[in-house]
Amino acid sequence: MVVLTIRKRTAGLGLVLILALMILGITSYTVAKHPNMDNWKKEKIVIDRVKTDKKVVALTFDDGPEPKFTPMVLDVLKNHDARATFFIIGKKAESNPQILKRMAAEGHEIGNHSYRHPDFNKLKKDAQLEEINKTTSIIKRLSGQNPVLLRPPGGYLSYDLVEMTKKQNLTIAYWTYQQDSKDWRNGTKPSTIAGHIIKNIQPGQIIILHDGCPNGGATARAVDMIITQLKEDGYTFVTMSELIKMGK
Repeated sequence: MVVLTIRKRTAGLGLVLILALMILGITSYTVAKHPNMDNWKKEKIVIDRVKTDKKVVALTFDDGPEPKFTPMVLDVLKNHDARATFFIIGKKAESNPQILKRMAAEGHEIGNHSYRHPDFNKLKKDAQLEEINKTTSIIKRLSGQNPVLLRPPGGYLSYDLVEMTKKQNLTIAYWTYQQDSKDWRNGTKPSTIAGHIIKNIQPGQIIILHDGCPNGGATARAVDMIITQLKEDGYTFVTMSELIKMGK
């Protein structure tokens, strides 16, 4: 029996709703972080940032290549002579091979972000492996690079996935959680995206952005702001693999 003396029924419903949202928030956080995450980070199986005293960070881009926005991002990077890492979707790469070739030609790293960007929670182990291997083959064929980084869709992690990546000589490429500006949200302004990243910047961070989403134009403009300001602050930009090699 619930012993809550609340005169207005709506107030009671409001209290229940608040409690439910709090529980949901706690549950979401618990689900998001795998219980073995800290151990995998110590073993450098999963990388979300790098320990370094140098003012150096890695810009990473997900969900491309996208024919309109990815070239915009590449133009900005070229203008600033900055390198980045693109975690590409294999199916999109097949439709836009020239963009992958440009990425490689301009010194950027290409990482694996699965073939179709499915929910790995709903896929069996063999289907996950097919998603990974198919995209690796596409990257090799179109760019000449042999990808060494995997960013699983949605940040999915499991013991089976870790074992698979070990066998495929892949490192799981996460991102620094303070540097997720949610740039993929439609309507998010370039100044908001850039402001979040600049405000939270620290050496060795891995910054996550999205060139392959509908808000990609804002992301491209934000990248120009980010690089301009952080260069003034003494930062340099390298690929994620280069950043990992610089870690202590």
